[in-house]
Amino acid sequence: MLPLLTERLAIRPYDPDDAVQMHEVVYRDPETMRLIGGAKTYDETVRIARRYAEDHIRDGYAFWVVEERETGLIVGEAGLHPFDGRGPEVELGYAFGSGHWGRGFATEAGRAILAEAFGDLGLERVVAVTRDENLASRAVLEKLGFTQEGRRTAWGCDQPFFVAVRPD
Repeated sequence: MLPLLTERLAIRPYDPDDAVQMHEVVYRDPETMRLIGGAKTYDETVRIARRYAEDHIRDGYAFWVVEERETGLIVGEAGLHPFDGRGPEVELGYAFGSGHWGRGFATEAGRAILAEAFGDLGLERVVAVTRDENLASRAVLEKLGFTQEGRRTAWGCDQPFFVAVRPD
């Protein structure tokens, strides 16, 4: 149940006011967005934030805001989404501002989100994809217990496909 709290992070649903900071930290940063669709305009960020807030209300899951607990600053987003935007499988995803890379935030948030997925949300499996060149994301998925099961075309390109199953 949200918010999800970890040692360093608070994970919560989007609020309309989050678009400004999320745009600055994640969506306008070309380095952050290089492998996930490219930098966005502010209006695009507003639409994305609104959609994620609506998804959470409708589905009980979405991409959520990730804040650093100590400062209250947004460092990225992470959450669950229908695979490739269509489902029926549920996909783990995350994006953190490049200024926050290398601090273990994706792994920390991913652990909390998987616990929610396999706990309150009752999912049996969660999937993920990452671009071949995104070795850091692949390492995160492996730390989270995902195993690669071939490749799938998702989000417009052929990518390694990973699966995590509910622990016994």
